[in-house]
Amino acid sequence: MNLQSLELKNTKEKLSVSIIVPCFNESESIQFLKEKLLPVLAKLRLERSVELICVDDGSSDDTFLKLEQYFGQQAQIIRHPKNKGLSAATKTGLIHSTADLICTIDSDCTYDPEDLLGLLNLMHGDIDIVTASPYHPKGRVKNVPEWRLFLSKGLSQLYRLVLPQKLYTYTSMFRAYRREVLETVPITHPGFLGLVEIVAEAMLRGYKVVEYPAQLSRRQFGQSKLRVTRVILSHLKYIVQLIVRQALKPQKAWMLRYGYVAIPTFIRYRNKERINRR
Repeated sequence: MNLQSLELKNTKEKLSVSIIVPCFNESESIQFLKEKLLPVLAKLRLERSVELICVDDGSSDDTFLKLEQYFGQQAQIIRHPKNKGLSAATKTGLIHSTADLICTIDSDCTYDPEDLLGLLNLMHGDIDIVTASPYHPKGRVKNVPEWRLFLSKGLSQLYRLVLPQKLYTYTSMFRAYRREVLETVPITHPGFLGLVEIVAEAMLRGYKVVEYPAQLSRRQFGQSKLRVTRVILSHLKYIVQLIVRQALKPQKAWMLRYGYVAIPTFIRYRNKERINRR
């Protein structure tokens, strides 16, 4: 078997990949993204069918023009007429994707796109989601502002208390999913919270999530789009909802068993007794 045939065989054996990159006012980062991402795409395409989808989420700067300039030959470029948030951009990317595996990555390269190789290597067997995890014992954090670490670590610890699968990091958007997960799990919350919702709801539906230890770095260009107070409040509200749902599960199970199964059975039994007595 020659080299070309071997590469074709490997491509057919490995699942296809769609990489979705949401972008919002990231004009300064797009060239850097190209420099970091294109070598990774080249490596992946030696083994898999790969497509790149960039979603300009209603940017008010020239992000869309920069995407066309640097990725026009490499990617589908989709534009929201107004900003809808990260989860909406992810859904738009999913609609336009065709692959078996869906990856979402940060446009500012705070996670190195090279880590896509590691994430995808973990996607086998019964694993449904692989998420980058800087707070994993083998993960790292480099020059990240203290306020972001406090927010992200604090929220991850709260989610760890209420969700069935115990991760170190729940707040990363740098992930790989089986397509079925994103097509099955509803995303009802806008923005950043919607990305945490995917993992939480997937866990509650029995999908298996694992972590890939990664490094989270400070962004080199532009500014963070997070609105800290709004983010904290939205997460706390969702965490309370998760706690309530988990608490009501035993009650619902009891009602199902004794209110809708056992009681009708008992009634049928009593009716049968009355008939027999006649």
